[in-house]
Amino acid sequence: MSLESRVKYLEENQTEVEKINYIEITLDECKQLPFWCYKLVGDDKCCISHLAGMPEHPDTLQQMKFTPYQLEFIDIIDKSENNKFHVNKPRQSGFSEIVLRIFQDRGFKKYSTKSCKYVVGTREKTTKKMIRRLKQLYKRIPDVVENNSDSLYLELKDGTSFEGLPANPEAITGDTKIAAIAMDESAKWNRIDDQEVLDAYIPIVRTNHSDLFMFSTPKGPRGFFHDIEMNDTDYQKFKYDIWATEGNLYSKQDILKMLADPTMDTDQEYLNAYTVGRNSLFGEIDDEDIEPGELWE
Repeated sequence: MSLESRVKYLEENQTEVEKINYIEITLDECKQLPFWCYKLVGDDKCCISHLAGMPEHPDTLQQMKFTPYQLEFIDIIDKSENNKFHVNKPRQSGFSEIVLRIFQDRGFKKYSTKSCKYVVGTREKTTKKMIRRLKQLYKRIPDVVENNSDSLYLELKDGTSFEGLPANPEAITGDTKIAAIAMDESAKWNRIDDQEVLDAYIPIVRTNHSDLFMFSTPKGPRGFFHDIEMNDTDYQKFKYDIWATEGNLYSKQDILKMLADPTMDTDQEYLNAYTVGRNSLFGEIDDEDIEPGELWE
């Protein structure tokens, strides 16, 4: 990457208060690094996690280690012969973050030269937010990036690509050579029939043996996310409630306060239960509540 291109990249990807520590490293060097060195402070080139920067605590914004359940999840999927993973998780537990980091790490290795798709739902703004977070993981290592011009797309020098897509069966038509698919908050996609979206992806997963990450907080006893947990044995399943975050993301007092919140269904939001349906009184967002321009065609 030329000096001019590097400066432009950094200007486009940093805020006024951020000061980026640019690291010179090649794609081949990235491919040799482990996901994490198990230290809070590293030497930048010790692992992919320190290249990108360790995750920050949502309240204090201080760098923190990965949580035990995030590490357990990574360890299990690395050793598993299965390639389809279903995660029932509490809200605000850091699973979107860890899957994005898995995409980054495997993009240098297992997913190299192939395509990865990140599917969030019917709102383009939410999908752009997740792809923007993925791009932030490359801010310190812009020399490995080839194309960063589209808000929903990122391409590395070796052709590895990451793309944000809507929860729409037509969005994936004609695309092949897909190494991984992430279905974020897939219990909450606001579609009358969300099964047709999954049906569009499953043949690709089977043909390419693509990794499929399906993770969500529940939203009532409906939809493919619920049905898979209850009935399907073709997925490796994980279930973490809010207590899994104790001592890492949240204190015991924080968790007890969350569970005492009278404005939401805490059994569903924090304790993995499928209790609230589409006609909930707990303020679920319907398409008509979304701001104009948010929905994808």
